[in-house]
Amino acid sequence: MTKVGRALTTTVAISVGVLVLLDLFLETPISFFLVLWASIVVAFALLPGLINLLRTHLEKIRSRQKGWLYSIVLIISFALTLVIGWSGPDSAGGRSVFEYVLYPLESTFFALLAFFMATAAYRAFRIKDFETFLMVAFAIIVLLGQVPAGFQLWPDLPLVKEWVLRVPALAGARGILLGVALGTIATGLRVLLGADRPYGDAEG
Repeated sequence: MTKVGRALTTTVAISVGVLVLLDLFLETPISFFLVLWASIVVAFALLPGLINLLRTHLEKIRSRQKGWLYSIVLIISFALTLVIGWSGPDSAGGRSVFEYVLYPLESTFFALLAFFMATAAYRAFRIKDFETFLMVAFAIIVLLGQVPAGFQLWPDLPLVKEWVLRVPALAGARGILLGVALGTIATGLRVLLGADRPYGDAEG
């Protein structure tokens, strides 16, 4: 991209970003049209994305690269989903895809996620220092406070669990959210000021 092109894309991006930001305070219809145009552009961008997806996997199948059988499954699944759901997600075929394919797959992934969480918890809960000990202690309190057996062990355990969730856990979550918000603001300002140009080329 030439210097003129980089300057043009930066000017357009900064102008649009400022207009959308000002709309939060002035309540003008400008950002509505800009967001609507962005939605239309994204919708049209799906087509070259799908073409690139098919081209990549067809090339993978042709050259017999590693995992080319999965590429065959992907293309067949894509074609069947497109044909069955051509009438829309509310049609009989679309509902069948959601009910008999997507929902069972989601249930399977969530079931596998439980095992991954168990192994991750085992690795995280190995006590190495005082901070790890505190995390393990609070985790045990919360887990026991969630089940009826915890009340049998100590009647006040559910109250302790509620305090853990409402005070230290909530404070940590709010700290994380504040950090994310500050990072988002800083990133947005860098884009608006032209310091970062994710919409341009990598060399800019």
